[in-house]
Amino acid sequence: MKRLTSLLLFIFLAFFSASVLANSGVVDFFDKKVNKINSFLTNNHQKARQNPEKIIQFVDSELLEVWSARNTMRALLGPSRWKQLSQDEVLELTRAYEQTIRRYLFELLDQYDQQVATVKDVRLNDRGNKGWLRVNIESPSLPTLPVDLKIYNENEQWTIYDFSFQGISFVNMKRSLFRSTFDSKGAAGVVRSLNEKNQEFNQTVATIGNE
Repeated sequence: MKRLTSLLLFIFLAFFSASVLANSGVVDFFDKKVNKINSFLTNNHQKARQNPEKIIQFVDSELLEVWSARNTMRALLGPSRWKQLSQDEVLELTRAYEQTIRRYLFELLDQYDQQVATVKDVRLNDRGNKGWLRVNIESPSLPTLPVDLKIYNENEQWTIYDFSFQGISFVNMKRSLFRSTFDSKGAAGVVRSLNEKNQEFNQTVATIGNE
């Protein structure tokens, strides 16, 4: 009995140690990514407001490495609809949503007031391939806001594909709109809807590019 207890304790400690190391690695990975975003906003937010090309360059070189537009679209449409898509449709949807991410960050600049994001902790599932990453948004003029980022490890690469604030998930809030658009107008309708919402941002980029 004593030997069995010792064995169970050893297994528990080994599992717990591995879990702690895994969680620590995930936090360190995202902490570096978040620090790059903080640095970009601190040093470039005024220039980026005047020249959205800076936003595009940053999103393409840094943000799209950690935020998966493809996985966000897959979550918004759901697995059954996603399986119906051709490779070309997946690519078109992903590209359209990548432009949406660029637009979101550009619009965020108007609300930027020296906020700083800080990674606090991570909660992973039993398989260690999915979870929620807690990030605190600290502001000099507002209370700290906790935001949970939904993360997924695919092909040994951690990415974000959803976020939740005060218990409300972005994907859960938007998925009925995306799914109804897909059901009535297909993948092309979803792409067209995204492109229409990005039109003003696209025109701003084109105008500045022609100056």
